[in-house]
Amino acid sequence: MEMRANHDALTGLPNRRFFIESLEKRIMRCQRYGDNTALLFLDVDDLKVVNDAHGHGAGDALLVCLAKILKGNIRVCDMVARIGGDEFALLLDNLDADRVEKKILSLIDLIQSTDLKYNDQVLKLGAAIGYSFVGPADTVSALMSRADEAMYRSKRDDG
Repeated sequence: MEMRANHDALTGLPNRRFFIESLEKRIMRCQRYGDNTALLFLDVDDLKVVNDAHGHGAGDALLVCLAKILKGNIRVCDMVARIGGDEFALLLDNLDADRVEKKILSLIDLIQSTDLKYNDQVLKLGAAIGYSFVGPADTVSALMSRADEAMYRSKRDDG
């Protein structure tokens, strides 16, 4: 029961509710001990287009594929969750801005270089990622808002 309550049924990743609880704990830890955590927001490119052109099964396969890429390319101490229809969030601990940006570039490269085969079709994956670091007086909503804004800036700059 607890697994189903805290995880996304499609991808098996933690869901939004569990992610928010984890983020609250990370913020408190960062503020208390001076730890460093980056929140990354990822938005899938053109999921609606894939769903419309190939069906929702294709969109689901794309989301599962993306979840595997993300989960397979983070450290054990980090976290990835599906927080919305085409949105994922990651928590990366103890990385400076340069290493976070390198991680983002690496993830984008992995995502874009993956071809998903679905019903004799090859689907290309794409995503935009933005991030923000936990600040000394942050709340969950303030941190999520900054990461979301950074992700949309990234989407505008790339598109």
